[in-house]
Amino acid sequence: MKILITGATGFLGKRIVDLLKKEGEHELYALVRSESSASTSRKLGLQPILADLGDPLSLKKALEGIKLDSVIHLAAEIATQRNKQLLWKVNHEGTKNLFESVANLGLKRFIFASTVVVGEANGELLSEDKPLNVETEYGRTKQASEQMLLEAYKTKGFPAIILRPSHIYGPGGWFQDLIRDIKIGLFRIPGNGLNYWDVVYVDDVAAAFLKVLHSGKPGEIYHIVDDTPVTMQDFFNEAGTYLGKKKIGHAPVFIANLLKGKDPVRAATRSARNSNSKLKSLGWKPAYSDYKSGLKQTFLSAN
Repeated sequence: MKILITGATGFLGKRIVDLLKKEGEHELYALVRSESSASTSRKLGLQPILADLGDPLSLKKALEGIKLDSVIHLAAEIATQRNKQLLWKVNHEGTKNLFESVANLGLKRFIFASTVVVGEANGELLSEDKPLNVETEYGRTKQASEQMLLEAYKTKGFPAIILRPSHIYGPGGWFQDLIRDIKIGLFRIPGNGLNYWDVVYVDDVAAAFLKVLHSGKPGEIYHIVDDTPVTMQDFFNEAGTYLGKKKIGHAPVFIANLLKGKDPVRAATRSARNSNSKLKSLGWKPAYSDYKSGLKQTFLSAN
């Protein structure tokens, strides 16, 4: 299978690439913007395609002559980005440009990494058919892209599949920076920390992408969360035990807003409990079904 991956060298992308390489039956392409990124991609065993998501002409030209089977679109500005224009340019316009560049290639699947923005209702685990509860600009960019891709599926049969990972943690990436901040006493839990977090270990997310690549149904949405909802406070206090911290301190939300921005803080303090049963129906099962086992593996891997 010929697969194009955006964000292939990132926190999640590297894990997906590793799993695809283990299958040993794919030609893997990475969309990159620079020669240095191209060099990194080659070292990972990927064939780089030099183009910019913000430049539809460069995308179309770069993809000419490549008979792709599937696309895994991970590249995005993250939720902590405070530049709203950049969020929309990369997360929505970039997705639109990529979609238009591959719309007529006869793809089997176009897998889009969105985000869990459904929320919770009276303690019930919410399914993918519940209305989106979008409260941040990041969430709005993802929502707009979801709607665009699903409309293309309904009207043109474009094989879009939406994956909604929750808070992804594990060795490396943003979580490594967070561990550093906890260790030196810089991190504080915004608010009371009693909001529920959907979390999921990074390797389980990568496995979910492969499961959907092979078995996912176009036009569908799948949540990627572990089996055990946890409060933000309990999650970070558990992480703190590995760093000699008995209890993580708190910061008032208004102070956190001033330091980090309202949207990133809202993304962290919203409460969410979502169901993973639809993804499990494909045969996916998280190796780390709760935050305690996932955090244990995170710190074992870091040593």
